[in-house]
Amino acid sequence: MQIVEEIVKIQPKGLITIPKKFRKSLGFEENKLARLKEEKGRLVLEPVRTLPYPVRSYSSENLIEFIKLDQEESRQLKKKGLL
Repeated sequence: MQIVEEIVKIQPKGLITIPKKFRKSLGFEENKLARLKEEKGRLVLEPVRTLPYPVRSYSSENLIEFIKLDQEESRQLKKKGLL
C-alpha cells in the first residue's frame, strides 16, 4: 500500500482544505457529510454514505413493542428447541 501524504495549514477556527486529489480519490463531495473521529491519537476523516431513499424512523413506543414481540418469539422458539 502506497502512502500518500500532504502538509496542510490549519486555518483560523481549525479549518483545513482537503487537497483535491484526496477528495476525488476518496469520494468526498461538496456539501456532503463526513465522519471525523479520534483513533489512537490520530484524526480519521471518512466520507459518510447516505441512503438514496427515505428511511422510516421509529418512536420509543414502537421500539419497545418490537423488543417485546422479539422476546416473546424467542421464548416460543426456545420452548420448541429451535433456538
